[in-house]
Order: sequence, then structure tokens, then C-alpha cells
Amino acid sequence: MARRLLLGVSVAVVLALLAAVWVTGGLRAATRPRTRPPGALVDLGRYTVRVTDAALIHRRRDGVLLLTVTLQVTSEDRRSVLLSDFTVNAISLATAGGPSPRAAMAQGSSQGADTNMLPPHVPVTVELTYVMPRGSVVPPGFHARLEMWRYDHREDFFYGHVVWVSRKPVGSNAKEPGEFAVPLTLRREDE
Repeated sequence: MARRLLLGVSVAVVLALLAAVWVTGGLRAATRPRTRPPGALVDLGRYTVRVTDAALIHRRRDGVLLLTVTLQVTSEDRRSVLLSDFTVNAISLATAGGPSPRAAMAQGSSQGADTNMLPPHVPVTVELTYVMPRGSVVPPGFHARLEMWRYDHREDFFYGHVVWVSRKPVGSNAKEPGEFAVPLTLRREDE
């Protein structure tokens, strides 16, 4: 009798645990971005992106540590788009093994001139700059990757300006990884 009772309680506990895990989404596969090797061309629909360089730069004169990532971006859109819109909405940086950098700046250049636009069908070199917390030391195991989302945009009916429309799955949160990821091969420099 005691064995049957113990077996019944054990089965009930296991079923309750499985139900709790299933309700909280624990049985679903983890969402991970599709990884592209460094230097590969990533097709984001209206944009193609290639990571061409990544460097950890220690500026000794002011004690600042920067992570700079250089991209080659080509817009397939029919009109120019602000570079800042693209970099804020379509790209995020994920890091592990060290301090968390914060986005500081995005600069573009094309045909020898600085630009803040992504013109149609013209490749633009974009340099993204991230700043590490002051006084931080990046350990040897530090690594980073760019996560990219496919984005589309449309004209807003009332105001006539561009409105970004994310192609993220419905119900996803901002911390969910992007659709594509490119690991960064970091080199270290001192200035």
C-alpha cells in the first residue's frame, strides 16, 4: 500500500514539474541566430552587410577602451536611409567574458567623403564605436558578435516619414538574439 502511494505521489510530482516547465517555455528550443562566419556577406533583405574589421583600441592618453567594428553596407532600397536609423534598428552587439560596452557612435564614409546616409546601391563603409566602462580591462577570453535583424520600413500615412517595421517574431522581447550573427575576430591596438 505504501509503495503504491509513493509511486502515485512521485508520478504526480513529475507530471506537475513537466507541466510547469512546459508552461514557462522550457521545452521549446532556444532561439539562436543563424551564424555567418566573419567576413561573410549577410543578406538582410533591403541591405547587405559584411563585417570587415573589429578592433579593441586602448587610448592611453585618456584611459578609454573602445571596440570599433567596420562594416561594408549596401542599401538595395530605392531611396536614401539615415545611417543612424539602420544601425540602431538592425544591429546590436552581444559580448561575453568581459565588460559590457555601450554604443557611442556610427560613422559612414563613401567615395572618400563622410556620410550620414545609406544611398541606394552605393556601398558605404560604416564604423561602429562602442565604449567600455572607464578603467575596465578586457580579459583574453573576451569575445563579441554582431546580431542583425531583417528590417523593412514604410512611409507613415500621416507624417510622410520612414517608420521601421521589425521582422522579429511576434511577442519577442528586445533581448532576444537577432536573426543573423557574425562573430567578431578582435585584434588589439594601443594608441
